[in-house]
Amino acid sequence: MDGIRRTIALALLLGALPACSPRRPVESLPDARTTLADVGRRLSRSHSLDDLAVLASRGDRLLAALTRAERDALARGYFRFRIDRDAEVTVAAPGASVPFWLKDQVFERAPGVLHGPGGDWPTYRRTFHAGWVGLGVNGLDRRPAAHYVVFVRGVDGTSVAVTGLDQQPWEAVVAQEGVSATSDGERALRGFPPTLLGTALLHPAHDQRHATLLATGKVWKTHVVSRPQPDQVVVSFGQDPRSALSFGWRTDASVTKTALRIGPAPNPATARVVPGDSRVLATPSVLNDPVTRRHRVDVDGLRPGTAYSYALGDGSAGGWTAWHTVRTAPSHPDRYTLLYLGDAQCGLEGWGKLLEAAHRRHPDAGAILLAGDLVDRGNERTNWDHFFLRAQGVFESVPFMPCAGNHEYLDRGPLLYRSFFRLPANGPEGIARGLVYSFEYADAFIAVLDSTAAVSDASSARLQADWLDAALTRTRATWKLVMFHHPLYASHPSREYPKLRDAWVPLFDKHHVDLVLQGHDHAYLRTYPMRADERVDSAADGTTYLVSVSGEKFVDQTPRDYGAVGFTNVATYQTIDVEGAGKRLTYRAWDREGRQRDSFVIEKAQRPARLARQDRPSR
Repeated sequence: MDGIRRTIALALLLGALPACSPRRPVESLPDARTTLADVGRRLSRSHSLDDLAVLASRGDRLLAALTRAERDALARGYFRFRIDRDAEVTVAAPGASVPFWLKDQVFERAPGVLHGPGGDWPTYRRTFHAGWVGLGVNGLDRRPAAHYVVFVRGVDGTSVAVTGLDQQPWEAVVAQEGVSATSDGERALRGFPPTLLGTALLHPAHDQRHATLLATGKVWKTHVVSRPQPDQVVVSFGQDPRSALSFGWRTDASVTKTALRIGPAPNPATARVVPGDSRVLATPSVLNDPVTRRHRVDVDGLRPGTAYSYALGDGSAGGWTAWHTVRTAPSHPDRYTLLYLGDAQCGLEGWGKLLEAAHRRHPDAGAILLAGDLVDRGNERTNWDHFFLRAQGVFESVPFMPCAGNHEYLDRGPLLYRSFFRLPANGPEGIARGLVYSFEYADAFIAVLDSTAAVSDASSARLQADWLDAALTRTRATWKLVMFHHPLYASHPSREYPKLRDAWVPLFDKHHVDLVLQGHDHAYLRTYPMRADERVDSAADGTTYLVSVSGEKFVDQTPRDYGAVGFTNVATYQTIDVEGAGKRLTYRAWDREGRQRDSFVIEKAQRPARLARQDRPSR
């Protein structure tokens, strides 16, 4: 709190009102969100998270902490429009939340009070000359229950042409009794003074009433601030993993150009430059880094099973990173390895050490599969900053193919998840890109489903099942793997998803899926081969279901009759090794120290597949 008191005292010494010197023209002012982003960055350098949380929730205290230029931008740079002649501009606002800038802009109290949502709305007016009019924010905290409205009429009582609304969430209507205070609902205004009837009423959507908060949720400061140099690099497979890769990374918002150099390793003398695109990612609650830019380049025409060197940048001569190396999927290898991990979610520092150990011990692994709940709170960017920090050194060189878990959905759906990963766009129509997809790696078909949507929506479960049925019918791959988050055969002591099991198990039985890779339960489980909800004798007759956890959140488990191996309080990664021209699959679970915790082998020869060996876990 001492930091807030010092800030307020300094503001009082400097003077909170805009300076008497000529102010910047309205049209040159930064918009309110840009100004608030700059305010957050400035204050985060000198204030603790507790102090920032108070400032973000108390508009009066934040106002006292603003510089003169910041206050002026928030007083005139939020809502801008042009008028073709001198006009009287009247602002009506709920009496409990009159905007501060009305006094700054020398609006005077007008006669008459409107009756609107929440009670009486006093009116304030001022004359503006022809040209730009700039008005301020509705509020700096959540106290305003409604947004102010604006009336415009010529000084001689005639109509005025109002322009410049097309790029803003405001609409113009004729002021009359009962007109709505918002553009998207029935929130009637009544008791109009005669001077306002028939004038142009400008109103926004209701959700704009809280559009100018310093932070939209809990206040955060990231320890991994974006910079002009690329970081958070992640590589994924494109539509055909043998020939297409997708590259993503982060910079600060100043880097607007996107390019990638790529050529055969180790000396890419023939490297080509591939342009890409980028988009701004705004996360206002991260006060010290509220705006970043996510870059993406898709590359095709690559050779199967080939190591490529690549560098990321903006296309300028000096704007490239160091070289990294990644390998495309092979066509017909004698052997290959895939890595599979369950939830990372909590304890990301330990998860990063596990991931690094997996990469160090299995440097030839062709892909990383992660079965959801990559982070704890999927729409808080600081969680992702920590996740990518701990994956640094691995995601640059091994294609990463995840699925979304319920924690990626928290609060707003998987918005941040989808902004970070560019995944194959071959899922069913009606489901957002990257949440359901499939790819083939050598002779393994791998499908990724969205169990979070399916658990809550039976139609989504059916849609995904129909899509997967068609995909499994088409594939000629030897091995069939399906990955999603919520287990059909649980290791958790109390939760079950019988409707999901009923919807998907018959499909896995029909196509004899070999492995189902899952997470969510935070305790390791391998089932016996299962078919029609019953334990069967061999892999030739059923599907093996797996649940694993790679982070540091654990739960107990209850012994189940379908459970072949189960244990808890151990983070593991799994290797799936295929050899013998695709006829032998060896599955192993490993802990961070390199101890083997579970394994089994499936062999497929000319005769039907059989479970060749089943080893008990190391103790």
